[in-house]
Amino acid sequence: MYKILLCCTSGLTTSMLVDAMKKEAAKQTLDVMVWAVAISAIELSWADADCILIASQNTSDLEKVKSIVKTSIPVEEINDIDFSKMDGKAVLNRAIELIVS
Repeated sequence: MYKILLCCTSGLTTSMLVDAMKKEAAKQTLDVMVWAVAISAIELSWADADCILIASQNTSDLEKVKSIVKTSIPVEEINDIDFSKMDGKAVLNRAIELIVS
């Protein structure tokens, strides 16, 4: 199972992307757990994740999140275009690339 955590300012915009990613995972018959949290809750939520993807509007928090997780799991900004399109397939595939690499 791939465990993917998305975060943004409040967790609301990434929740829509979570839904798109879950639909894509079902199409690909992938076993995934995807959830979204507010950036302020990252310290309480990251330990169960295999990777963290941060909404493009929160790039200023990227280094903060990396300092919290150290090198335990990959942390990356969601591609701006994929985020604006709510492209669940592209974001899911990128998360899996990060996890398996």
